[in-house]
Amino acid sequence: MKHSHSHHTDYSRYFSLKQKAFLINMSEDRSREHYESLSGFIVNRYLDTIELQIPYLTGQECPETTEQKATYKLTTEALGSGLQIIADLIKITSGNIFHLQLRGTMELYQRRKTSRVDTTLKLFHARQNFPLSFYRKEFKRIMDYMKSQGLPPNLKLREVPVNLSIGGIRLTIEPQEQPSPLSMFFLDVDGDIPPVCAVAESAWQQQDDKELVCGHRFIHILKSDQERINRHVQAVQKNSGITVDASKTNWELIDRMTFEAQESKP
Repeated sequence: MKHSHSHHTDYSRYFSLKQKAFLINMSEDRSREHYESLSGFIVNRYLDTIELQIPYLTGQECPETTEQKATYKLTTEALGSGLQIIADLIKITSGNIFHLQLRGTMELYQRRKTSRVDTTLKLFHARQNFPLSFYRKEFKRIMDYMKSQGLPPNLKLREVPVNLSIGGIRLTIEPQEQPSPLSMFFLDVDGDIPPVCAVAESAWQQQDDKELVCGHRFIHILKSDQERINRHVQAVQKNSGITVDASKTNWELIDRMTFEAQESKP
């Protein structure tokens, strides 16, 4: 289902203050091999502009404007359905507020939950309070290293019970080990080397007895590694006697719009 809008249409009526929204990188110069995302809360909206506050440092902050122009797919929930639209980054202002101009066709789609499983994985979880730009550089550096030399010797993977999906991971930590807004995971999901590497944002946390349960959303990951995670989830489901549903599109994990998918069909 689509809603076409002119430049003067009031998009803002579809959004509310404090509403959570996600940005998925759709810039022309992006790497098509990567899935890159951000999330934040709407702090202002007017006609065809949205102001989204990102709750962690991105490394793109500047007083008034930025030369790093970017195009995103902005996606959120509306009346129980998913909503997505193209959003151009205009500037970033104090408070880590992304000013976005909406354009094109607004699309509604059926939101789907990603399959999740309880499993035990060998993993390494790096938690430091660094901006996203630092994690992206580390991601590239470590991925390049692992291509030729395997797992860095300082990354010792250990078995940890988790709840895993293609979109994120849930695990417990000691209460004194407070989670950082951003972190990096190394996951052995199939015995292959190198392991899956993913930058994640803290999505939620909950005190449970003497442990702290933390949910993380993957925001920087190879699309091929998303598929490795998905295969692992399906394998665990099959081994547990759970019927594996046919693959359905989760638009929150895809850097394209519905009309692009339709145009690509023969």
